[in-house]
Amino acid sequence: MIKKTFKKFFIIIFFLSQLSISQVVKHQTPGLPESLDFKVWVNDEKVFTTKAGGDYRGSYSFANFDFNGSVKIKVQAKHAIKWLEIMPSILKVKSKTIDDYTFEFTLNKPKKITILLNNDKRNALHLLINSIEKKTFDPEDSNVLYYKGGEIYDVGVLDLKDNQILYLESGARLKGMVRIRNAKNVKIFGRGIIDGTDNKSNGNGRFKDEPWRLIYMENSKNIEIKGITLYNSLKWTVHPYNVSNLQIDNINIVNWDYGSDGIDLSSCRDVKISNSFLRTNDDCIVVKAISFDEKMHYPNPRIQNPNIKNILVEGCTFWNMEYGNVFDIGFELRCEKISDLTFKNCDVLIQEGRGSVFTIHNSDNAIVENVLFEDIRVENADLASNSKLIDIAILFSIWSYDKFEDYEMIKKYRYNDSWDNLIPVLPGKEAFHSSHRGHVKNITLKNIQVLDGKLPYSVFNGFDKDHIVDGIHIDNMTVGGKRIKNKEDLKLYTKFTENITIK
Repeated sequence: MIKKTFKKFFIIIFFLSQLSISQVVKHQTPGLPESLDFKVWVNDEKVFTTKAGGDYRGSYSFANFDFNGSVKIKVQAKHAIKWLEIMPSILKVKSKTIDDYTFEFTLNKPKKITILLNNDKRNALHLLINSIEKKTFDPEDSNVLYYKGGEIYDVGVLDLKDNQILYLESGARLKGMVRIRNAKNVKIFGRGIIDGTDNKSNGNGRFKDEPWRLIYMENSKNIEIKGITLYNSLKWTVHPYNVSNLQIDNINIVNWDYGSDGIDLSSCRDVKISNSFLRTNDDCIVVKAISFDEKMHYPNPRIQNPNIKNILVEGCTFWNMEYGNVFDIGFELRCEKISDLTFKNCDVLIQEGRGSVFTIHNSDNAIVENVLFEDIRVENADLASNSKLIDIAILFSIWSYDKFEDYEMIKKYRYNDSWDNLIPVLPGKEAFHSSHRGHVKNITLKNIQVLDGKLPYSVFNGFDKDHIVDGIHIDNMTVGGKRIKNKEDLKLYTKFTENITIK
């Protein structure tokens, strides 16, 4: 009798474990176009696959779904498959070919997966996969703004106040911008989408309340954003200014318009960004010290922004398109100090354009110090055009505060396209512009892997003998498995620099 009871118990446990393995939650957002390039099934159930883009820059497809346990994923492409990459490579996902158009693979836990067919970066598939969501709040709470799935909500600008939770249920599509100003203890959760497709700006919207961003925060603290997808931002996507104790986890950003930065951390402190996917057509992650208050712009007297400290970016996946850089500190650094920044355990799938992967552009007066890039993998280096691997510079640029001193004269110059937004110092103005420049020191790049493709070049460039790039430490950088040992291996150009070590 006891043996039979134990046998039944183990049968029940086994049955329940099989249920958990096959647990899948699919998401479909109303009004978004269905992809004609890819079809996706999870455990033989079709999931909604949509499109991003569509103009001359090309388009790409993506699908959102959640699962726990283990799943079989089948993908059917419109075009015959000659070459297939499943990225990030570190996941070592093995696929099985079914026919010329179809393949399948298994995942044992949720990951952000990108599928590149035939080296066609204009027509990729992103599978933005999550664990099944657990709600940790009461939907009936008066502080919860609950947007149900299957609906489109045109909110214009939605303001959140102290202690509020914005919850976007799977299938909810919020059109407009979410704004958090002078608030604390605010959360944005869910599996829904904030959509910027219909957002407009008159060209000077940075000084106004127009929704040219998707999430804007200022002078706030204790903010958490988790699980949502941000779709087609007009310009910057997530923009906090003077925000402390900010956590961003497991979000997706899928953009294509020029200037559509991912996350622009402006004058922020104590920030953690983790487990997220960003595909942008300008900088993916940016650290700045800039305010869009008109009083803080030239020719008004310089007003320093709050200092920046303690920023951690980890476990994220990036695809940067034609504009900008992947990790960018700059250009606008109008504060006293930017310190203690860490970027670790991230995957850079593609850096397409003229920018770079690791970037510090100090075009103002700040001291930038104690920055660590560690355990970062760079793929498809040969798909970039005129890009750099590392670009660390103190410079006078079209974004510098002091450029307006002689703006009409500067407009006559054509800035150097081979180096992002650099403009020449005007003859006779050397001392003036030097007085507006800052410093860069103690930067470490450790365990960086360039996995494939031709190695881009790198630039370390100070401004003059009094404003140098000082202390760049490269430890265990490899290209195609081969360790970089010197400047020549790195294809490195230097000027006004000191204390560069490569080991």
